[in-house]
Amino acid sequence: MTQSFAEKIQSELADHPVSAELRASIGEWLKADKEFNVWFLVTTKRALADDELMELLDGYRESQELIEEAWETYLEKKDATMLVEGITQSIHRMKLLRERT
Repeated sequence: MTQSFAEKIQSELADHPVSAELRASIGEWLKADKEFNVWFLVTTKRALADDELMELLDGYRESQELIEEAWETYLEKKDATMLVEGITQSIHRMKLLRERT
């Protein structure tokens, strides 16, 4: 079974001491990611043109890559600045995708 990045970050988070502020930011991203996934399932129940569907999939993949890279950098350097920026960008990208459709 493939683990989503949200599941991965939740399990790895327990192994790393993070500030309450950073934990809250990560929680905000986890919530936004879950909401996007529910929205995506509902949205794709209706017929979408192939290009619309590919745009959503590519945009979501990009939002995931942003947070994955930021998380890996955080684990290496223990600098929350890039992680918070990655969280902000990822959430923003998911919001833009939802607004387009």
